[in-house]
Amino acid sequence: MNKIFVSGLLLLFLSSCELENESYSHFYDYVDIEQTQIPRSAHVGDTVMIHSTAVANNGCWSNLQLNFGKLNDTLYAIKAYGEYESYNGICTEILVTADSTFVFIPDTTGTFIFVSQSRNRLNVYDTLHVNLPVN
Repeated sequence: MNKIFVSGLLLLFLSSCELENESYSHFYDYVDIEQTQIPRSAHVGDTVMIHSTAVANNGCWSNLQLNFGKLNDTLYAIKAYGEYESYNGICTEILVTADSTFVFIPDTTGTFIFVSQSRNRLNVYDTLHVNLPVN
């Protein structure tokens, strides 16, 4: 009977040690923009397609989404974020990617700046020059 009691205590002790070392992480955060493709020039009223690719460095990331927004009259931002979930920090070694295409229709002439903002990379600035339509 004493051996069974000691064995039970030993199993309880070992299993509780395992629980102490387990960790779980779950959060939403920004990820990197790998590339953004924007034409160099367009005309007022043109439909300009802006293609962007987001990337996260391991399989703990999922549900990547890209956002496009106006910061002021000539400055626009492209950001990406995703969901990170990990047990004990173990993640598969794969790249997780997502693509989005945004539509921009300029209504005035000028120079427009698009900044691709990343978590671990420097911001990348692309410029679009918009002119009047040629008749």
